[in-house]
Amino acid sequence: MDLVEFLRARLARDEQIARACSGIPWKATPSGTIHTDTQDDPAYVASAENEAYSEHIARHDPSRTLDEVAATRQIIDDYEKQAWILDQGHRTPELEAAQAVRETVLRCLALTYASHPAYRDDWRP
Repeated sequence: MDLVEFLRARLARDEQIARACSGIPWKATPSGTIHTDTQDDPAYVASAENEAYSEHIARHDPSRTLDEVAATRQIIDDYEKQAWILDQGHRTPELEAAQAVRETVLRCLALTYASHPAYRDDWRP
């Protein structure tokens, strides 16, 4: 598995989990509980030990995860598009340097998943 495949697999799993949780924002309450943020029928989601935990959980709700997945996929798509252009023989020092920066960005994004068993240490930036 290469770095792009690894990232795409992790993103697919993140997306799957986020979609299974909810498509609406979560809101932390002072009591340390997390509810879905709807006016019609707020639903209880979880309880945390303190306000800091509940705020953290609410800030990383499924909607945010889906946005992060979409943004990361755009970064990967751009990397792959530029790799294809370079493979077609359109190489200049500037294009190669830009691609090296893109690869470093992918390596940084993959650090989020460094505890995953398929993560390879040679991917570290």
